[in-house]
Amino acid sequence: MAPDSLSDATEREVVAASLQSAKGDYRGAVDRYQKLLTAHPSEAAFHYALSKAYLSLGVPDSARLYSEKSVALQPGNKYYLRLLAEISHQTHDYRRAIEIYQQLVALEPGNTEPLSALALEYLVADQQEKALAVFQDLSKLDPKNEIILNQVLFMELKLARYQDAIGTLTELIQRSDGKEKLSLSLGELYLQTGQHDMAVKTFRELVQNNPRLLPAWLGLFDAAVQSRNRNAFRDDLNLFYNTSEISLDQKIGLAQFFAARSARDSFSAEPAFAMIDEMRRRYSSVSGVTFKLQVVEGELLFHTGKVKEALRLLEKIIPSKKANKKNDLDLHGRSILALCYDTLGYTQKSISLYEAILRLEPGNLLMINNLAYVLAGQGRELQRARTLAMKAVAAEPANAGYLDTLGWIFFKMGEYEKAAELLEKAVELDSQEPEISDHLSQVYEKLGNKQKAMEMKEVTKKLKAKQSAVSVGQ
Repeated sequence: MAPDSLSDATEREVVAASLQSAKGDYRGAVDRYQKLLTAHPSEAAFHYALSKAYLSLGVPDSARLYSEKSVALQPGNKYYLRLLAEISHQTHDYRRAIEIYQQLVALEPGNTEPLSALALEYLVADQQEKALAVFQDLSKLDPKNEIILNQVLFMELKLARYQDAIGTLTELIQRSDGKEKLSLSLGELYLQTGQHDMAVKTFRELVQNNPRLLPAWLGLFDAAVQSRNRNAFRDDLNLFYNTSEISLDQKIGLAQFFAARSARDSFSAEPAFAMIDEMRRRYSSVSGVTFKLQVVEGELLFHTGKVKEALRLLEKIIPSKKANKKNDLDLHGRSILALCYDTLGYTQKSISLYEAILRLEPGNLLMINNLAYVLAGQGRELQRARTLAMKAVAAEPANAGYLDTLGWIFFKMGEYEKAAELLEKAVELDSQEPEISDHLSQVYEKLGNKQKAMEMKEVTKKLKAKQSAVSVGQ
């Protein structure tokens, strides 16, 4: 028989290497491709195949080396480019991956696949604006694709480009069947950008189509409150209470929502009082309504700084007998009453009430935290206080108030390093609470760090002055 020609031998080696790779023998495939490259160093296909084999072996650096060589030899080969982009991404070289996907986009204009990959690569490289631009290009190429349009919306919201997001949302609403949730989001965007008339128009259309949609009513009230339009608020409130599709409990629940929100938003207090007054006028003859409204009013008085008034009201309506475990509103009233005792310095009464509530609701984290804090303030039962505080922090490790309590307990126990670690986290989570910065300043003093202690004292002073200015403004 005549000996094999060089091309025949090469072809046989290529087939053998491919078979080994297909069978999962990547090490054997690598050896064969290396031999082939010794004879044919300029064959891009061998570099490409060797790169894939190394990638399958979990050796990305070698895979990257041979992939780069294959692209250098044939820069217009989209298969080689895709592999290099994938390897660059896996090795966290996002800049190189972006370059490759840009080349693929140029080679395949109109193809959404490389554009999608480029957009995602910009995202992982934290180049948000460029990612958004590519998603917008994708939307133009595939205007019926709601997934892409939703991604555009997400990016616009993330970049606080609210006016653009309004346009995108409007387009999605026109295309989508589930318009209600999208319209709610649109109304919220109008509120966020101060376009109160458009917000009112959006929310009003929603409640006309679905009077049971409480978030739309809430948006309608918020629009009136933010625009200081008392007449509109009263008109909408009257319409709300005349709506038979909404239950009385839901109407009371909305008032309670505004009351709770008044703790951090002073503008919610006035509408909450108005809701209570209107419901008292309409529904006081309904069994149980007066008690519910008084609990809501007590909470509202507490959050607006009228703690003594809240105390008098709640002591009057909360029965001294044991609480009913099934009555959530009764327990809620007791919780507010305990906070009143705590705020006014009636320590023993607050401790007794916190403990009574926890016997019925052992998982109430706010009560757990508050009891721990009061005990720490008294310098008593510190071991128990620490156990309670650790339970609250374990359940909500990102709660600045709970971290502050635990840190303060460690301070009381003389464990200043642990106290500093916890209070530093608390300050990082909530930089606007003067009590936390004050606690941290005291810890720094005990640690002998006078400079940091002075810095925290200055922060505390400024925060307290800011809070006083807000109170005067209210």
